[in-house]
Amino acid sequence: MNYINTVTLSGLIHHLSRRKEHNYFPFSVRHESTWSDGTTRKDFLNARAFPEDVQEKLRALEENTPILVKGVLRSSKGSGELYLAVLEAEVLNDPAQLTNNVTLSGFVHVIKAQSEGETGTGRYTRFAVRQEDQERGRDFIVVRVYDDDGGDMRKILSGKNDNDPVKVEGALRSSRGSGVNYVRCGKIE
Repeated sequence: MNYINTVTLSGLIHHLSRRKEHNYFPFSVRHESTWSDGTTRKDFLNARAFPEDVQEKLRALEENTPILVKGVLRSSKGSGELYLAVLEAEVLNDPAQLTNNVTLSGFVHVIKAQSEGETGTGRYTRFAVRQEDQERGRDFIVVRVYDDDGGDMRKILSGKNDNDPVKVEGALRSSRGSGVNYVRCGKIE
């Protein structure tokens, strides 16, 4: 199966301390957006740059430089932590240009432990989109489906079983409490 896994994200670069050497450059993207109540939401989104030319470009930037990155979502083999594998990066001239788009396809993986929760933005159901290939193995990309005005997305999700095909469009977010990254579902098929 050909999976869809695309992310386009803008924000400010935040350099992380490097405790050990990796074959990638770890950093985060601080993405700020305005909520309907006028407050500012700040997401710190974990990212890793693997191509050497992209690593060099990002490493040379000053903290809080506005950037636009493109890549794919992955789950860490050790911790299962979600991160953005950055394949392209550019400096933005207009830092007000906000972009946070995620499109995924794969198979539903039902999360049995703590599949439901609630935050300041509402109640949600949690599941993962499973993608696999021979080279990488499996990725489990965590998605939260929040209550929406008609409950349509949760209704679509409740009609799906483990291993059913699924396509999700949404935005990359970080939990305010734990900082864990996830995809906030905006559309599900």
